[in-house]
Amino acid sequence: MKKIPGVLIISVLFLSCGIDEYYYLPQIPQNNITTSADTEANIIIPRDYDVNYLFFTNFAIYYKMYVGTEPYADINFNSDLRNDYNAISPYTNPANTSGGAIDNLFRTRNYNELYFENETNDSMMPKAGGTQQTLRIIFPTDPSEQAYARRNTNNEKISLCRSIIDFQPDRFFLNSPILRTHSLNTDVSKREGGEYVCVSLYIVAIGYDSNLFKPIFSKPTFIGNFKLNAS
Repeated sequence: MKKIPGVLIISVLFLSCGIDEYYYLPQIPQNNITTSADTEANIIIPRDYDVNYLFFTNFAIYYKMYVGTEPYADINFNSDLRNDYNAISPYTNPANTSGGAIDNLFRTRNYNELYFENETNDSMMPKAGGTQQTLRIIFPTDPSEQAYARRNTNNEKISLCRSIIDFQPDRFFLNSPILRTHSLNTDVSKREGGEYVCVSLYIVAIGYDSNLFKPIFSKPTFIGNFKLNAS
């Protein structure tokens, strides 16, 4: 079996045409993430992915929003959130040996990649080695203020952005009646109605296997559930 430095073999799949090797990137440690209630997350960005893992390209955060009737943000916020959390949870467990198709897992559950206004993932979550980088994600308690991020100790507020094609009323994470009800908002689960919105976040490392011509993913790491107050 060939050896590729820094890339771990996750599984071997036997096919009629031969043996294909599948690879994965290391999971971001859960202890790299700390949360404060349902309003803030601090993420320590790993520094050595680009040095030790040849296929690594970037970090990404996936999100989905849920509508509920209660002013809290745990997995019982509504049944859709609970079902999604329970389905994704086995893939976040470092003790499990199978990673699975992480991109398909998120896509089939209508999770989308989180973007940052006027910034790239590489600028917000740099993959280069060197000094430690911290990403702060804040969901303000003021219902008129949209969610934002900060890099390290920088006080600049960088708005979080949704990534679906059609979004109503805008691309930002700001609770409103239109966000909660409009059918174009496929990144919002609206089954149970209500005036509160909870945002669920996971972070992954993404790479590209040039032998199989396909993306490869780390196991997701759960960041947390956070609340957008009703406007």
